[in-house]
Amino acid sequence: MTFTEWDLSEYEDPALYDMENKGCPELSLLLSWIQQQAGGTGPIVDLACGTGRLTIPVAEAGYAVIGIDLHEGMLEQARAKASQRSDISIQWMQQDLTDLNLATEAPFAYMVGNSFQHFLTNELQNRLLQSVRSLLTDNGIFIFDTRFPTADELLQLQEEEFWHSIPMGSQQRCDVYTLAVYDPVTQIQHYTIIRRFREGEKTVMERTSTIHLRYTYPQELARLLELNGFELLHLYGNWSAEPLQASSSMIVICRKV
Repeated sequence: MTFTEWDLSEYEDPALYDMENKGCPELSLLLSWIQQQAGGTGPIVDLACGTGRLTIPVAEAGYAVIGIDLHEGMLEQARAKASQRSDISIQWMQQDLTDLNLATEAPFAYMVGNSFQHFLTNELQNRLLQSVRSLLTDNGIFIFDTRFPTADELLQLQEEEFWHSIPMGSQQRCDVYTLAVYDPVTQIQHYTIIRRFREGEKTVMERTSTIHLRYTYPQELARLLELNGFELLHLYGNWSAEPLQASSSMIVICRKV
């Protein structure tokens, strides 16, 4: 799959993306595993790093990090944010995650923000995992998250629903709405996302994008990892490492074998 074949319309405004995606609930768990695995040596790889939401905090913890993403606009935003810091070590790379090419192996890689769901077919999931496996050292650790396919998640009404509102100034905001259609055969949820930019109660602009997300079930996920040369160490229900109990998320910790 080439760069132009991915639907990247949801990521065309990196600055707005940063406004919508704040906080780092993943950081504590990631750093605990990085400290165990990396021992202060070797690069840490942030896959689908976006605008560096996690890349920069991991680098601030004292690690050399490689941030990799498909979208050059997101990487430009990440570089601009990181350029304000002279005390961190980050290398930014634009690559397709199904065909990674690094000059060095890494003891630890992670992919957050449910980016795993962008790999819509069995073939793409296999290619992703094989590509990640190729960049890891022996017994290297890979951590990623993906949404749990609960009934509430998949069986949404096929009508426009309000999602959230993003403050953009004293009188400005962006109200975000979604329209979801789930295909149970392909296990893909097709989202239309409508953003209405408002001043007071007046809509001054409307922007629509699409995103397509594959849902994978826990037993399916365990077999997928085994097939591609990984041992599943933990499957948590959230980034606080609580048990998986039909949670809204699945946190996958696996090891290259």
